[in-house]
Amino acid sequence: MPMGWKRVVPITAALLCNFLVAASNAQEKSTNEASAVSAKDLTREQFQALAPDAVIEINGERITKGAFQARNVKAAEEAVKQLQDIRARALAAFEARRKALLDQRAAALAESNKKVEAEITKLVDADAAKHGPDWEARKKQAADLFEKAAKATPTERSELLKQAADLLAPTPK
Repeated sequence: MPMGWKRVVPITAALLCNFLVAASNAQEKSTNEASAVSAKDLTREQFQALAPDAVIEINGERITKGAFQARNVKAAEEAVKQLQDIRARALAAFEARRKALLDQRAAALAESNKKVEAEITKLVDADAAKHGPDWEARKKQAADLFEKAAKATPTERSELLKQAADLLAPTPK
């Protein structure tokens, strides 16, 4: 073999190898691009049958099935966490509003009770002024006489009732 051929053969072999590697990469690239499956063309069963490393195309984005599922699981976990936070905040806000309402109602009830107690005191004082001194003691004595009259004979009963009525009559001023 002449000397020129010794140089041409290795150069040709190197170029041929580079061409084969480039062609192989291009074929793999076109195979990968062609093997991406559109998600809108898949049924649920077809999607489940795909391998985790299968490439799918969703809204123009190429992603593996496994990465897509991992992203969805993470999004679902974050949504659950957000819902728990929202629920906790809503519950706290509800309890605060509930406490404020109960406090407001308790204050209104206490104010109403003060008014009623004042009116009762006013009426009791007016009743005591109308019936004279020792009114409470005379009422108690009259109640005791009524109790005795219920168990007494008819003649004793009329006498006990008259005594009770005298105790309950207003005193002249």
